[in-house]
Amino acid sequence: MPDWLFVVITKALLGEVYPAIRAIAVRYSPEENTLLLRAYLDREPTEDDNENIAIIETNIFAMTTRAEIASSQAECVHTNAPHGRLDPLDGFVFARSEIAPGVPYLEGPYSWSD
Repeated sequence: MPDWLFVVITKALLGEVYPAIRAIAVRYSPEENTLLLRAYLDREPTEDDNENIAIIETNIFAMTTRAEIASSQAECVHTNAPHGRLDPLDGFVFARSEIAPGVPYLEGPYSWSD
């Protein structure tokens, strides 16, 4: 992901991230000028979630040209998988901290009770 796009997406996320969002991953194809935004949620997506990701998408379009991003796709996905098992696409632009007692984070012999 180009640096300029990371900056644009970071700005587009201001005020749009809420507790149900675990992570947001991005894929960008410079050859086709396409963008994929994927929000990983800790619950099943609602219409409000789809509207929120569409707002983020609109914010990105407002800061770019059609030559930079000709089309995009945005999706919300429910998963309880650890961050290490989420598909980062080209990279994460947001990931909430999940290191806390009672929250699955590490796999293997480690746990908060050790």
